Amino acid sequence: MVGFDGTRLARVAAEQAMSLAEAVGGRVTFVHVMVAPPNEDELGTGEREIDIVRAARAPDEDAPPDEAQEPMDLEDMRLLCEARHIVCDEDHLYGHSPGLRLLRRSWLTDLMVIGRGNERGRGSADVGPTTEFLLSELVSPTLVCARQYVELRSVLVPYKASVSGGRALSFAARLCELVNATLTVLVCDPDRIRAGKALEAAEDALRAYNIEGDHAVSLSSPLEAVRTAALQRGTSLIVVPGAHKRYYLLPWSRNQVLWRALEVPGCAVIAYP
Repeated sequence: MVGFDGTRLARVAAEQAMSLAEAVGGRVTFVHVMVAPPNEDELGTGEREIDIVRAARAPDEDAPPDEAQEPMDLEDMRLLCEARHIVCDEDHLYGHSPGLRLLRRSWLTDLMVIGRGNERGRGSADVGPTTEFLLSELVSPTLVCARQYVELRSVLVPYKASVSGGRALSFAARLCELVNATLTVLVCDPDRIRAGKALEAAEDALRAYNIEGDHAVSLSSPLEAVRTAALQRGTSLIVVPGAHKRYYLLPWSRNQVLWRALEVPGCAVIAYP
């Protein structure tokens, strides 16, 4: 399932989803939420006043060169899928909150794919309000794409021996098997003995999959180890187990590992509940 609104970052998410569908023989569902206008001024019944602030704003030099392209609609995406022999369908939803409608629809999907939602974000972890809402109310595995399309060749899982950790590890291993990517398991635990046992359990579980990769133990916390490990290994995708953690608009109660993973440049992130 792809949350699609025609913007450049949504097109990146669509391309990422189509590439995955090609690799695994899956189906892509494009979901577009038509937002209800908040008042009569947005109904389009008259001429809209010029936004003076927006008109006077200088162009963003950091914006990607293709940002000025015309937005693509669902018909364009359907034609692209047909050209690549990908089975696809589309849903048109309506509501005041795109995030809430996408969240409810995500119950019916194996993987939700979304863009960062904030084109002009200055930091790698800057995301738009819809993406932030979906990550805070996570109900299904959610792939947050990088700002550009990335080829999934190296996957990193910050692993901890737990139910959510085991489920995320199985998900990542199966994905690596399907797309022919390497898998790195990073066990983060200050207790060497406990970390060693967790690594042994992870390696035992991975024997069921035909994948390659290296595994390591870090005595520091996942918050400190994830970014360093991802940059050193050239990771293209990080799978964060147990990413579901509501914070009710309080940044200090977020899932910090997830948001640290989003800071890695040029890297996609799967938030696994």
